[in-house]
Amino acid sequence: MRKLLAGFLFASALSGATGCASKAKPTTTFVKVDQVSLGKVVVYRNGVAFYERRAQVEGGKLTVRVPRDRVDDFLKSLTVVDAKTGKPLPASFPRQQSDGGPFLEMTLDIPTAKEPGQIADVVLTYVTEAPVWKPSYRIAISDSGKVMLEGWAIVDNTSGEDWKDVMVGVGSSSALSFRYDLWSVRTVERETLHIDEQFAVAPPTAVSPYGGAGGEAAPTMVAELGDDEIRRPAGHPENLDARLAKNAEEVEDYGDAGADDGDFGNLDVATGSVAPSAPSASRGGGAGMGGGYRDDSGGGKKRPAKPKDAAKAARVAKLEQERAQLEYQRQRVSEGDRKVAQLAPDLIKNKRNLVIEGYADVNEPGSEQRAMDRANIVKMQLIDAGVPPAQIRVVNRGAVPGQRAGVRMVTEAPTAEKTAGGAKPAEADASPVGESHFQSEIPMTVAKGTSVMVSMVRSETDGEQVYLYDAESDRGNDRFAFKAVRLHNPTDSTLETGPVTVYGDDRYIGEGLTEPIPPKANVVVPFALDRQIVVDRDDATENQVARLVTLQRGILTAEVQHIKRTKLTFTSRLHTPTKVYVRHTTEKGWLVLDAPKTYERLGDAHLFEIALGAGETKVVEIAEATPLTRTLDLAQPTTLDMMKVFVDSPHPSPELKKQLQDLLAIHREVIDTDEKIANLRDRAAEYRLRMDELNDQIISLKKVKTATSLSRNLQDKMKDISDRVQKTTIDIVDNQEKLMLAKVRFQDALAELTLPDAAAHLAVTAP
Repeated sequence: MRKLLAGFLFASALSGATGCASKAKPTTTFVKVDQVSLGKVVVYRNGVAFYERRAQVEGGKLTVRVPRDRVDDFLKSLTVVDAKTGKPLPASFPRQQSDGGPFLEMTLDIPTAKEPGQIADVVLTYVTEAPVWKPSYRIAISDSGKVMLEGWAIVDNTSGEDWKDVMVGVGSSSALSFRYDLWSVRTVERETLHIDEQFAVAPPTAVSPYGGAGGEAAPTMVAELGDDEIRRPAGHPENLDARLAKNAEEVEDYGDAGADDGDFGNLDVATGSVAPSAPSASRGGGAGMGGGYRDDSGGGKKRPAKPKDAAKAARVAKLEQERAQLEYQRQRVSEGDRKVAQLAPDLIKNKRNLVIEGYADVNEPGSEQRAMDRANIVKMQLIDAGVPPAQIRVVNRGAVPGQRAGVRMVTEAPTAEKTAGGAKPAEADASPVGESHFQSEIPMTVAKGTSVMVSMVRSETDGEQVYLYDAESDRGNDRFAFKAVRLHNPTDSTLETGPVTVYGDDRYIGEGLTEPIPPKANVVVPFALDRQIVVDRDDATENQVARLVTLQRGILTAEVQHIKRTKLTFTSRLHTPTKVYVRHTTEKGWLVLDAPKTYERLGDAHLFEIALGAGETKVVEIAEATPLTRTLDLAQPTTLDMMKVFVDSPHPSPELKKQLQDLLAIHREVIDTDEKIANLRDRAAEYRLRMDELNDQIISLKKVKTATSLSRNLQDKMKDISDRVQKTTIDIVDNQEKLMLAKVRFQDALAELTLPDAAAHLAVTAP
């Protein structure tokens, strides 16, 4: 390792001494100061360089020739100081020079050197445009818990001037750099007023309710969903799957009375309505749908249908019509899902803020609540699609004449601050910016048109080989963890973004790219993908009730925590223990509920540390939550499951907890009784099947004279099973009565359930 590193350092030193060819276009437009050579050059990462010259002035005059394309930078940054007294010295430049010349001559007056024989020591500093320097790093890994870190800065001299015996340095900071016109002469136009002149005053520009100021782009509607296009989630009183399941259950309860093939109508896709089918010969003229007749004789003779059969057939026909309408609504909901799915990627990519406006029909009851419910449902859909909650805002529009029930999605206009500031760099949100300064220890000579490598750091520091699981970056991997090196920045300066070459055991083992490393901070740099750490990922969402807001006729409005869980299963194929770091970004609007305890912050991301033994499999779960408002049907199983979790939480008061526990106990009784009835019906069906088999056997044995005893035995079994059928039927009736009473008690408990006064709560807690 030492031999490899020594050879590498020699090659780097050689490159620094001789320079290397630069691809940048050379130029001859540099600042000239009476043949005064440079003393120091510091190149920065924001497109400028700092120059320092020290001159011995005799005669009180110092001439500076500045290229015209660099006059503004020069005037903006020039300082002229007497080296002995530290006092600033004046500078003048005549304006009568021809504007066509490539240089502007400036004469600096040095009052301390005007007398014959007087010599003034002057320090001249200024900043002009220069190519940025480029960092690169080398890391040598060992097994001692230490790594050797080297950093080099590549500096390009494209100034057109040889840097002879110059102290070369590099630096970076959060300082801004820009051009500003200081050369042009400026005048101010003033208005001439007359005493008899009259003026008209214009009103101020209107302001959009969605941010922004006058003159900016107006808000844009990007999507609109009708009420029938909004997918109600599980637990919602209008959940489509629950309504279809209830419809199928009722059809099954009524059986197929009056319906031979279930074809009760034709669906009109345009309207969602069902038209009766034409009478069918196989159905005897449409029993239960036409005139209430059916043909049982096979000869075309008709007789009136039994009232009970006709009522069943009519009910089943109505259920089938309802099912057809629900299936049509399923198509509309799918169309709404498509619109939301198309909108989400654009919001995520462009980080656009969205306003969801909820609307209600003017004739529907509870219009304000219904409008807000629709908007909140769509908000949850977008969050599940990956849109950060902080980018979404919900507005309740209520009932607006001429506007159908549903939602409108409108992108917010940019704020005045964003418009004035222009586009933000893509890395500005995540990359830390710190101060850094590295200076060569000895003077260097850099010929014009060449480049030089300046050593920034060479130090042994804490570090080790680890793994990094990064499924979020553009070049990340969601199946395997990257082999990486974790190291500590030993300097007091930020190490800028640059390529990293990694060595280990006297050989090259990979390359990586580091983000900016703040002073004394740690970094994990991936450099290889060896597929030794396998990761299985499972994402899921759930909702937990946090506070009950309103309850009307069993329909609950509640504040819920919408929770997304990421379960990562790590499997190590290594024969030695290792560490895995998991990069996980928490978007704005989400709060981390559960995650590994050991972590570091990396901008908006967490870097969780996982210890893995040799061949070990470990499961890690990360849970995040965001608040939402939901409308829930307390009678639905999904809602009651959420209420069980709520009862066990510290949120409800003792009185409310007791009421909810009683309600859940009754619901448990309803479920148990319903399951018992289903089991009894299955048992009765098996008994009847066995009775049919025994009856067939007994009839067959009647033809055999010698089978009298066997026939008698089968008849005894037939009687025993018949008694069981009778007992089971009685049990079914008893449990049906019990179920009916439990449902009545459940509805009574719902009606008696009281919630704390939300307004009173707000009045107490408001500041």
